[in-house]
Amino acid sequence: MLDFSRVKSKLLVEHPYFGTLSSGLEIVVNDNIESFTLQGNRFEYREDFFKTLSDEQVAFSLSNAALHTVLSHPSRIGNRSPWLWYTACEHAINNMLIDNDFTPPSKITYDPRFRGQYAEEIYEELLDTITREDLNDKDSDSRRNDETPPDKLEVAQQEIRSQNALQKAEDMGSLPEGLERLIPMAIKGVIDWRSELRDAIGGYYVSDYAMMPPSKKLLYAGIYLPSATSRHLELAIAIDSSGSVDEVLLAQFIAEVESITEIFGSYSIDLLVCDDRIRSHHRFTNGERIEYSLEGGGGTDFTPVFEFIETQLTPPKMLLYFTDLDGKFPRDEPHYETVWIVPYIGEVPFGRAIDMKDNNG
Repeated sequence: MLDFSRVKSKLLVEHPYFGTLSSGLEIVVNDNIESFTLQGNRFEYREDFFKTLSDEQVAFSLSNAALHTVLSHPSRIGNRSPWLWYTACEHAINNMLIDNDFTPPSKITYDPRFRGQYAEEIYEELLDTITREDLNDKDSDSRRNDETPPDKLEVAQQEIRSQNALQKAEDMGSLPEGLERLIPMAIKGVIDWRSELRDAIGGYYVSDYAMMPPSKKLLYAGIYLPSATSRHLELAIAIDSSGSVDEVLLAQFIAEVESITEIFGSYSIDLLVCDDRIRSHHRFTNGERIEYSLEGGGGTDFTPVFEFIETQLTPPKMLLYFTDLDGKFPRDEPHYETVWIVPYIGEVPFGRAIDMKDNNG
């Protein structure tokens, strides 16, 4: 298997939007295809083909695939032909990548006459050139070749990676040229609540300190202060798995937890799943894949989480509680900060609530 880490690292520096999206791709070898393809969030590539590519062409391929995780969202496909919509997105993506000075492989879906057009516009033009019978045949072939469509969790993860990528690129002042043509309203929809959540957590993404070596800041004056040795996040996260939390909202909760581990590379997280009692507890540290079962479906009682933390854990500096707030709260406020991540703002007896909706509702 080829090592893509060098190309991914370069993308993160030179093109943070594409780099952030690409960093979330699962990469696997598939020698039964001609070049590369995307299945859900899995980037499959033919090894012999990629051995012939330069780093710049590999970066183009990764960025192309990563953008499809955003553009192939069902809400944008609507009633369109899946095959023709994918083709229209290919034209739009490849034109935009070339406009951003990416170097394409030799064989790509590209026509300069579509430069500057939205995928929706390209789709309508392509639709005029193909018969309904041919379109049905193409869609049938596409369905036979495709695997199971992405599940709700996968879709939620894709949306979150897209928003994180937009935020990172905006922070660095390097939004890609022509991005608004691919994702209408994307720039206006950039993250309000996720930025607030990131800022809230960021205050606890603290450094570990050691006296040796000491900080050099005041060493010249004979003052010895501890020096920062690393940045590390210590966090407790609770997920409400009660019956009032539907499958879509639960998928969003899970995807947000996984997104946190991508933003903050060094972490220790105690993850609790609870409805009216603790269903599971797992502790994850940086580098470990977050895997857990989501049991529950009963009523909602927030008290067991706070009792578990009090009796079984070292109290954290912050608890993130993903919930719809439809439950029984504990009587006493804990000594650590509590942030409730909710689908809509409601009354909380302590801590603060962050609404998961963006400005566009």
